[in-house]
Amino acid sequence: MANFFLAGRFLRSKKESSFISFITTISVAGIAIGVAALIIAVSVLAGFEKEITEKTISLSSHIQVTSFQKEGIADYNRVIAQLKDPENNLFINEAHPYVQKEAVIKYKERTEGIIIKGVRNEDSVFTRQRKIISGTGVLGEADSSVTNIIIGNKLAGKLGITLDSKIFILATVGIPSPTNTPTVKGFKVVGIYESGLKEYDDVLLYTSLKDAQKLFSMGPYVTGIEVFLTNTDKIRKVTNEIKAQVDYPNNNARNVFQIYKGLFTWVELQKEPIPIVLGLIIIVAAINIIGFLLMLVLEKTETIGILKSLGAKNSDITMIFFLQGMLISIAGIISGNILGYGLCFLQLKYNLVTIPEIYYMSAVPLEINYGTGVVITLISVLLSILVTVIPSYMASRLNPITSLRFK
Repeated sequence: MANFFLAGRFLRSKKESSFISFITTISVAGIAIGVAALIIAVSVLAGFEKEITEKTISLSSHIQVTSFQKEGIADYNRVIAQLKDPENNLFINEAHPYVQKEAVIKYKERTEGIIIKGVRNEDSVFTRQRKIISGTGVLGEADSSVTNIIIGNKLAGKLGITLDSKIFILATVGIPSPTNTPTVKGFKVVGIYESGLKEYDDVLLYTSLKDAQKLFSMGPYVTGIEVFLTNTDKIRKVTNEIKAQVDYPNNNARNVFQIYKGLFTWVELQKEPIPIVLGLIIIVAAINIIGFLLMLVLEKTETIGILKSLGAKNSDITMIFFLQGMLISIAGIISGNILGYGLCFLQLKYNLVTIPEIYYMSAVPLEINYGTGVVITLISVLLSILVTVIPSYMASRLNPITSLRFK
């Protein structure tokens, strides 16, 4: 208890030790900034990963199951029954058949390369991430010659397309030739959607599954089946299980991480070095404690001599300076947690920091993980313990006679 009392007294500001008090403040601030920076960086990286994953999944699925045959999957209802079979234990929540092919859109005098995706109305593909911003999300036949279609807001703005506009889709099966001319089909725009990924809003159009099958002369075949799991942590595991349990040739399973490998690799590359780089801030701040304690030892040399002459042991002197270092470290770590999580909550509530739309979002996303914060705090405490031992031990080794003569 006496050691703790003396450690606190040494840290208090006095006229003759105002410089030490200033250095104390700097040391606390250094650790606080390091801890806060690491908490914010990890939260931002987790937020980016979550946001990009959600947006990407909203455009496709957790897993896509296709056939090794070029025609596609014929009896897709049988494959869906296999996927949902409780005995297979594949954690599948939903399974949607789809048709996806390249085509050309023509509106007035303009043409663009696009991708047509055929889906079923009952599968409800338009959600919070991929939402209808104008019109309706209901697909199906409008009349005998024109069917419904939904386009992205970026493509609509680029071509000047509005609701109820009539567009033409040119689709080919195989290589175009004089004997293999494109199929031309008229569509009525009944909805405009937005996903947040403008690259996809510019090329992806939705129509009904049957209309897409007719457009590309696919008969009963579909391109594949989109699978949504109840537990996203099992995406990679279920991908391998589908390959083993679903009958060939309809077991070519690829998950979202494989389909968009480049995008997720970019996210992983961002996650690897940043915690290390920012962790160095904490290391530098902690090492500053060594310099602070050494200066304190220099200033309190005479006091150390007095304490030793009064019977203080080396272990007592070590503990006094060790407690000083730990008081500074704990004050900095607590301040860093308050600062880091405080700024995170402000960003979540008010979107203080915005970013260009090329990052697929308008504001910096955050995903707060308190478990990660606990790990950062524990590492900071352990590091602080290590750096306070050296100057504390050096203080205990001072000769009391020399210390009393020191001015």
